Amino acid sequence: MRRTSRSEPAADNREWGERPFQVAVLGREFTFAFHEVVVGFTLLLRLLMGWIFLWAGFDKAVNGFTAEGFLLHATSGPLQGWFVDLGGNAAALSVIDPLVTYGQILMGFALVLGAGTRLTLVFAAIMMFLFYLAQFPPEHDLFVDYYLVYIVVYLMLGALGAGRILGVDRYLEQLPWLRAHAWARYLLG
Repeated sequence: MRRTSRSEPAADNREWGERPFQVAVLGREFTFAFHEVVVGFTLLLRLLMGWIFLWAGFDKAVNGFTAEGFLLHATSGPLQGWFVDLGGNAAALSVIDPLVTYGQILMGFALVLGAGTRLTLVFAAIMMFLFYLAQFPPEHDLFVDYYLVYIVVYLMLGALGAGRILGVDRYLEQLPWLRAHAWARYLLG
């Protein structure tokens, strides 16, 4: 392994599929190499996470889902009373049930197609954070459970611009209106 000085960039091992990447963190420059296989794994991860949502949503739609049982009996922690109140409120359930079911279906389709990916991932992270809060603290750990892992995966997919990899977002970003409005393009990718 060859060491590089601060001013010398990391070796470019293109023949091994590695590409140099520079990033500034807290005002300090870092250079490292990443392997091009990251692109394929990013696509695979986006498709898998999309399928998880799609399947969960369709399963709920077909089998008659209601959040009532979860909210009344599976919640814990400091917000348990609020979640139990939601589970006992028919008006709240009439909003929550379709939001969860059809939200998961729409998020699944969006991730599989790579359409509106970052915006979709924000909603996915919000949903997982609410699930996390409903069962806080986690049963087998002080803080971390699979909901938090999902949130980190969503953040990573958004940072990597996963919707641009064989996704609709790549084409949408070429539309004249979106090219003129960077904030709107940021919701894609």
